[in-house]
Amino acid sequence: MILGIDFGHYSIKIVVIENKKIKTIGEQAIIEDLSLFDPDKLEVSHWVSAFKTLCDNLNINLKKVDSVVSSIDGSKVSIKPMSTLEMEESELIEILNFEAKKHVPLDNSDPVVDYHILGQNVKEIDKIDILLVATTQKIIKAHNLIVKGCNLKNPIFDADPLALLNCYKYNYECLENNVDVLLNIGLMNTTILVYGDNQELFTREIAIAGHHINLDLMKLKNINYGQAEDEKLNNGVNAFEAEESDSDSESIKISQRNILSELSDEIRKTLRYYMKSKAGVSYNKFYISGGLSNMPGLVNFLNTTLNVEFDELNPFNKMDINQEIDNKSKYAVSFGLALREVDKD
Repeated sequence: MILGIDFGHYSIKIVVIENKKIKTIGEQAIIEDLSLFDPDKLEVSHWVSAFKTLCDNLNINLKKVDSVVSSIDGSKVSIKPMSTLEMEESELIEILNFEAKKHVPLDNSDPVVDYHILGQNVKEIDKIDILLVATTQKIIKAHNLIVKGCNLKNPIFDADPLALLNCYKYNYECLENNVDVLLNIGLMNTTILVYGDNQELFTREIAIAGHHINLDLMKLKNINYGQAEDEKLNNGVNAFEAEESDSDSESIKISQRNILSELSDEIRKTLRYYMKSKAGVSYNKFYISGGLSNMPGLVNFLNTTLNVEFDELNPFNKMDINQEIDNKSKYAVSFGLALREVDKD
């Protein structure tokens, strides 16, 4: 039995796979009372308590779990495609550690490096293509405290963007000489991932997501965090529209939509940057996932402002699930994590 766990800031999401079939999935909020919620003040005990509650609700017996896979937030991980000469592993690790120091967060701890050899470089036959994944010991230790507190044995650590990619590759195929765009919007970050067969993987983290929308709504309406969350989920994009009370109402509306416009602008900049750096490649499909993906009006807003068409990324497109789910796409990361060990199940 495989346990894929997404330790988010808003909730924990679990996907359990057994015999290559989904046994159960579920979600548990980390903090029940959101009125005073502050993601910067979350402690290990909050995740541990929510995890145990979720396991009880889903009747998960941890003693029967064979593999546990969890992931680290994309903002705390560097994922970098690179090419290098073929060499001994010890020499390669030394080079990758040096490269990792340029990209990982500066937190006064040593880098932790993993890598995957993608194959021979198509342009230079004496080189190999590598996907470098790096973080720091401090980040690993912080995540491991949560995992240990949940009494999980021999966990495998992954990264959110790679789990998202696993989920996508299992369910969808990309056309030749085209790339698909994945947009995963959570509470603290929005992940953009661009992927195509024989194309260099591209990822970027944008520090605008559900939390920042809530903060804007709190200021706009003078409400607490929990009320802002309700406004966001119930009224969506329209929550930013205030009643017109004076001649300046139009300018007020423009400022109220600013956080959503900022998100759209950052996505547009990223898409333009990627396309300028590539020749002979075009965008094919656009997929959206994450807890915020079903915010009323958000997909239409992004479609209009970016002039694209987002489809929901369905993690269970090829693996049936016998549960009613309000937003399947929010399980993209946890399902992608569980998939990592499916062939070993």
